[in-house]
Amino acid sequence: MTATRLLLAALAKAAAPSDADAVARLLGFERRLEAAYAAALARDAIDPALGRRLLGHEHEHVRGLEQALGDLGRRGPRATAPASTVGIDFAGRRAFAASAVQLERQAVDAYVDALTSFRDDHLVQPLASIMACGAQHEVALREVLGIRLV
Repeated sequence: MTATRLLLAALAKAAAPSDADAVARLLGFERRLEAAYAAALARDAIDPALGRRLLGHEHEHVRGLEQALGDLGRRGPRATAPASTVGIDFAGRRAFAASAVQLERQAVDAYVDALTSFRDDHLVQPLASIMACGAQHEVALREVLGIRLV
């Protein structure tokens, strides 16, 4: 029985995504958020001060994740896929805020998933910091919607 458990654990570890795969997935979320905030600013679908602040954070997140991917030895098309704003509502500030809250929630959830299986201890703190920033973005966007968390 112990040999079977060891074999199953080894197979699960081998099947788990690599740290580089996890960072590449997170980068995809950050690029989508970056594109969403840039488009919202261009369409006046977000308060300019809030939009610039959130977009600036996303630029930093993208840059940091790109550097982390490079440090992990990953370069190439997986990390450079274009961001999409499909499915984001730009009809007005409240509509955009509702869409952006969902995007930020998906990103935070992706960080939680990635951090539970991450192998490189050196990247855990920066990734957790980006995740916390995403949660702060959610709070700011919920305030636009009039939702206060107590």
